[in-house]
Amino acid sequence: MKPRGNIISDLAQMANGAASALGTMRDDVQMMRQSRTERSQAASGMVTQEDFEALMSRVDALAARIASLEAQVKQPAKPKRAAAKKK
Repeated sequence: MKPRGNIISDLAQMANGAASALGTMRDDVQMMRQSRTERSQAASGMVTQEDFEALMSRVDALAARIASLEAQVKQPAKPKRAAAKKK
């Protein structure tokens, strides 16, 4: 017969292996759920938060540029002086 200490260490190793396998399986299930969610969102035409924020920052930059261009158009044109009077 094996000594009792080996049986307990074997059970501990089995428990660690099972916990590791369950942790890996949990990660796999979460990854599958995330990919299904992303596929369903893409199929329905939804965008991610990161894409939305990137688009909004571009829109804000364009709005600022349009505002500055409109301000330039509203300013009266400066009359150009004659280059030099002919002698």
